[in-house]
Amino acid sequence: MSSPRGYRGRLLTPLAGGGTAYLDDALLVVERGRIVSVAAWTGSATCPVYDLRPSVLVPGFVDTHVHFPQTRVIGRAGSPLLEWLDGTIFPEEARFADPAYARAVAGEFVSALAAAGTTTASVYSSSDEQATHLLFEALAASGLRALAGLTLMDQRCPPELLVPRAAALAACGRLADRWHGHDHGRLGFAVTPRFALSCSRALMEDAARFARERGLLVQTHLAEHPAEGTAVLAEHPFAADYLGVYEAVGLLGNRTLFAHAIHLSASEWDRFAAAGARVAHCPDSNFFLGSGRMSLADATGRGITVGLGSDVAAGRSFDLRRAMAYTYDNALCLGHRVTAAELFTMATLGGARALGLDGVVGSLEAGKEADFVALTLPAPAAGESEVLAQVAFAGGVRVERAFVRGKRVGVE
Repeated sequence: MSSPRGYRGRLLTPLAGGGTAYLDDALLVVERGRIVSVAAWTGSATCPVYDLRPSVLVPGFVDTHVHFPQTRVIGRAGSPLLEWLDGTIFPEEARFADPAYARAVAGEFVSALAAAGTTTASVYSSSDEQATHLLFEALAASGLRALAGLTLMDQRCPPELLVPRAAALAACGRLADRWHGHDHGRLGFAVTPRFALSCSRALMEDAARFARERGLLVQTHLAEHPAEGTAVLAEHPFAADYLGVYEAVGLLGNRTLFAHAIHLSASEWDRFAAAGARVAHCPDSNFFLGSGRMSLADATGRGITVGLGSDVAAGRSFDLRRAMAYTYDNALCLGHRVTAAELFTMATLGGARALGLDGVVGSLEAGKEADFVALTLPAPAAGESEVLAQVAFAGGVRVERAFVRGKRVGVE
């Protein structure tokens, strides 16, 4: 889209400098995929205007933790994490060695993201190189923005999912060469050790080196369940605690995104913060598998960047609004209240910060790329506080349209 185009509607956004902004009748002007201006509607415009009222224009949601090969097993729980992986997830992920199956699910996956208003996602693929390539193809065709990675596992998993260290790193190199930076940075490759239990020390050290040499995001799991933590330390006795495993192999740093981070000591949180690592908070899946409750206050009180993750398929929905509501409930259970504005920011700009993309997306401000969604609220809402409350908590909110770089994606 080369010529300017305006979008009129109510508008709600977090701000890079802090806080939020709301306009009851706004004009968002987009040119060449970027936001040119955001201002109150004055009654006229110098470009074509698409009237999206009464929808509320918000930044596209940023899902910081989601599993592509778990799309078809949402809702299958009934056991704790490690048993759930063995009984449900690993058998399903083994099916992605079939290219036809992987291609079909990739189409379903990108459609589900767009329908939920998620315009940016940090995605775990399977351990199969071809399936990961097919995921990137689907993401490229969809117009969505994403980071994605081959899930690294060279031990403690079924033989059909195990990929030896040298082969896995070679596959990462081919995938990164092909897809990292695709479409002027719309897609990127993330180094993705599943978790310390399924990775040898040598594989994690190689993964850390690969990420460092190429300047890539690292995404992995940390301290999701007590039994997992016990098993990790038995497997890697060189570390005193779970975070120490990642420290020792070079995977703890300011480009590392850890999902869950539920069962951490004060020392681990302090070292986490000092390293500049980020959290993908996944309260829906934490509740569903009975894994525990992450202390949001422990993270935010130390200045740690927190984004929200759907964590499909332990998470029961692609909808990050559900993650907002569960984040509120989780914090309340631990004696900490979170405002609707804080939740909204975590689901948008906070997620962008967690992925290192906050200079590009996450808020509707001039100069950023035009990733936004139009939401229809279920009831009349007067003013910012009422709109925020419905966006964060109300049932019946609908995603009417989703845009990446000003181009409509997915939702019909």
